[in-house]
Amino acid sequence: MKAINSNTIIAYATQQASRLRDEARRNWREMVEAEAPAGTMATAFTVGTVISTIPVPLVDMALAAYVTRRYEEMPRAPFLTGMAVANNLVMAPLYAATPKVGGMALYWLATHTPVTAPEAVLLRIIVGYLLIALGFGLAAFVLSATGFRGYQAVRRPQAAGASLEMVEESSLVGPVS
Repeated sequence: MKAINSNTIIAYATQQASRLRDEARRNWREMVEAEAPAGTMATAFTVGTVISTIPVPLVDMALAAYVTRRYEEMPRAPFLTGMAVANNLVMAPLYAATPKVGGMALYWLATHTPVTAPEAVLLRIIVGYLLIALGFGLAAFVLSATGFRGYQAVRRPQAAGASLEMVEESSLVGPVS
């Protein structure tokens, strides 16, 4: 039987950290080198972000597994990165604000329409969650679409320049003008 001591625990922790770092690098490389349009990558990032905002444990993971199997052509790296960005640590303050946001929205609705705002806490939580999730999703889409478009715009001239240099080097005739 193998004894567990501090060296074994440190070796295991180091191995797991290395594995996670390698996985993160692989996902980052896949996302950066993807040939998908910026809008597709931004949509995948947004879907991952919105799914990850679901406050019920394991429901977001089950939904993420379903989405990745159902839409196999969707880029996985932006999707998983979006899920990592909207983790429970980030979302905890927003979860705490859902009743207040929902109450404010229902109060505004009651003052501007003939509908009266119910005082049910569950309704305030649901409305607040939906508003926060939609706002978070919209912000994620705008920021990721801008970032992906900018990155692809910068990367295209560099890739074109590199391929032109390769053609010039392999050309027997001389430089291409």
